[in-house]
Parts: sequence; C-alpha cells; structure tokens
Amino acid sequence: MRIREKGDVPLRPQPTVESSVGKRRRICMLLQGRYDTDARVKREARTLARKFDLRVIHLCGEGEAPGSFRDGPVEIERFDLLTRGLPGSSLFLPLKFVEFCIRLAWRAAHWRPDAYHAHDLPMVLPALLAVGFFRAAVVYDAHELYAEMGMHSRRSARFWRAIDRWVSPRVDRVIAVNQSRADIMVEELGSKPPFIVPNLPIRLAKSDLPIKEDSPLRDFVRSHISEPRPVLLYQGILAPGRALDQILEAVPKVKAPFILVLLGHRTAYLDSLLEIVHERGLTDRVLYHPGVDSDQLSAYTVGADAGLVIYAKTPLNNYLCAPNKLFEYCMASVPVVGCDFPEVRRVLEESPVGETFDVDSPDSIAAAIDRLLGSPDRLRQAQEATAEVRERYHWGFAQIELERLYVGLFTTFEDEVDSAEPEVRSCVE
Repeated sequence: MRIREKGDVPLRPQPTVESSVGKRRRICMLLQGRYDTDARVKREARTLARKFDLRVIHLCGEGEAPGSFRDGPVEIERFDLLTRGLPGSSLFLPLKFVEFCIRLAWRAAHWRPDAYHAHDLPMVLPALLAVGFFRAAVVYDAHELYAEMGMHSRRSARFWRAIDRWVSPRVDRVIAVNQSRADIMVEELGSKPPFIVPNLPIRLAKSDLPIKEDSPLRDFVRSHISEPRPVLLYQGILAPGRALDQILEAVPKVKAPFILVLLGHRTAYLDSLLEIVHERGLTDRVLYHPGVDSDQLSAYTVGADAGLVIYAKTPLNNYLCAPNKLFEYCMASVPVVGCDFPEVRRVLEESPVGETFDVDSPDSIAAAIDRLLGSPDRLRQAQEATAEVRERYHWGFAQIELERLYVGLFTTFEDEVDSAEPEVRSCVE
C-alpha cells in the first residue's frame, strides 16, 4: 500500500516497539479540530496506542474546556488560546495561528515523544517547531490535498501549496489516503513516497449491527412519514463542497419513491439547503437528522437502503477523494449511489455495489438513483456485492501499514540519534 521508487526496499517490521533503553515509544499526535468527531484520528490513535504510548493534543472546540481525559489507552489534552476572544478577521488570524503553533509545539515537546504525528498540513508547522525544543521524528499525515481544498482563496491556496512543497521533503515519513493523491504529492510537491493508509472503517460482523428495521434511522424516518419508502442516506459534513444543492435539484426528477435523509452537524450551508427544501415543497422527500458521534454512526447507517457519495467536481482534492462514507456504507451492507470520480469509480467497478452519476447533471443523479432504488433485483444484487467490499476494504489492512511505518521509522530514527551529538537530542528539561 506504499508507493515505492525503483530499488526502494520495503521496511521490515522489527520484533520490538521499545527503545534501546527498554521504554515504550511515545507518539504525540497534533490535531487542530476535535478528537471526538474525527473517525480517522480515533482509529489511528487507538491502533497505535496498543503498541506505543499515545497522546493527542488539540485546540479546544466550541463548548470544550481545557484539560485532559482518556479514550481507553489514548491520552487527550485540550488547550485554549489567549487570543481566542479576538475577532476572526484577516488582521488577527495570523496572530492566532502563531500563538496556536507555539503553544502546541511546546506542549508536544514537553512530553518528550519519539515522534510527532501531524494530522494534515497546518499541523506540520508546529511539529517542525517542536523539533527545535525536543528532537523527534515527524510524520505528516495528509488527510487532504490541503492547498487544493475549496475553502481557500487563490492567495491562500498559493501560500499553502508553497508550505507543502517546503515541508513535504523535510519530514521523516508521509501518509496519504489513496494512490491518486499520493501521486500528486510526489510529482507536484516533491514529497517522499507516501505510505498509503486509506480512510477505512473498522470491520464489523453483522452481529455487531442492529437489524435494519430496528435502526434508529428507521425510527426517525417512521416518525416523519407514514408509508414505507426506500431510504437514501447522506452522512457526513454538510458543506458547499459536497454539492448537496445538486441532489436537491435531482430529487423531483427521481421516479422511484424514496426519502432522502441528510445526517450531519448543522451548518449555515445546511440552513440554506433546508430553505430550498421548504420553498420547493420537498419536505415529504427530504429530511434532516442531526449529526451523531462517530462510534454510533454505523447503527444509523445500517437503516438505509442506499448511501449517497457526492462531492463537487472541483477542487482537485474532491475529485481525487476516496471518502470514508463509501466504505462505511458497504460495511453496513448498504449499496452506493456515487459521483463518477476515479477512486469512487474504481471501487464500484471492482464490485457491483452501486451506480455512478455525473455530479454536474441532476438528470444523471436522478437516473442513477432510479437504476438502484427503482429496481428490486439491482438493489438486491448491489447489497449482496457489499460483502466483497467489506472483506477487501476495512481498517485491519490499513492498520498494518500504519504500524509498519512506525516500527520501521523508530528503527531508522534511533540509529540516526545514536550517531548524533548528545546535546542535539533535547533542549527540554
């Protein structure tokens, strides 16, 4: 699952995860957002905490207070900023980010880890700063092609692209979520060959999930509509880059009876979508359910008849996505209606688990929904095919690569540190 250059020798896992002095290795994860809502960070942290001491440090989210708590073997530390109360204008944002980087770097270095694990590009900066306080390896975990995300202005995108080109060759290891994005990182950003750790769900047995009709999603739908109809579920972030306005354009064109459920945390974008739903009289075909904790999500997913994977075709980060929800649907035996993007298409072509559509065409979206939900035989075939995807795409495979990365990294890094001057190892007392 790693891109290898010609002549590159794979790292071999070693029989121990301890340092030369017999202590368990320490990994400090640096995170900007909330820990409790990030399924990927949770999976990585819980996986690595089985073999290493693991601490996650992140900025307080809305409604959170500074402090420490645990998620099983994972230590989580939250901190706040003195500048939080300042306006969020472009004048004060750089000041806030500088304070954030310094505070995060100092807290991370003070724990004296063996590796800083930076979740996405902005976290690499405090990780590299922390190296100045206490030397340790740096792992850049690129959840996204950060500069290619739709939230950036042209100036902001140029800035982050330049940062990416500067940091990618300087970190010790790089992680990408799929081959398409890894290729871009190597060819355009000069990155080291990334290890591929996909966004995959924990493998679930059918006994781990409720019966479809007992799912809380089914209870929610029954509380709003009287007659039974197939449920098309969208779960995830409700943001402009998800092109959900296109699905609302498609809903009236769908011939098959169905109900669309949007499940995610409330945003201003969602409010604008719900206004469209009311204005166009779609309240009997579109429902909103508030977001749920990632650990509870599968119980809702299993209640759907089909899952929706939809993103705007631009920017590039969207087009090259292989979203977690695609595999979460299949893990819950839920067929997929998905945008015709390279990584999504690849999964749907390997196994006939669903139908694809052109995201820019509401007619194409409606036709894909009709092909699946309008044909009981096709829906049954797609549901049976999800068993193949469940066996091929689950976290068990991704965690092997993640653990392999760290065992090899620590072996290499210890050799480098042993050959360095003693004072280089630490400036934190």
